[in-house]
Amino acid sequence: MDVPSELLRAARVALDIGQRELAALSGVGQRTILRIEQNDTTVSLETRRRLQDAFEKQGVVFVPDDGVSGPGLRVRRDLLIKGNLRF
Repeated sequence: MDVPSELLRAARVALDIGQRELAALSGVGQRTILRIEQNDTTVSLETRRRLQDAFEKQGVVFVPDDGVSGPGLRVRRDLLIKGNLRF
């Protein structure tokens, strides 16, 4: 799934991690993360997938558009219980 920039940013905010921390988790530069979050379409799909992989390792599941509802994201229940999320 090609995760939209808006969902990548939403995942970062939901997990309450900064761009610097995400850069360390994903191996993607902080400036590139900023570009992705600003919807820069010149960032490669491979780079965006590295962010997706990092989020998935942290407990995020990206849900594709099913033709009725748009794309979204889910987080593991244990993260909700710990209260580590920002919503």
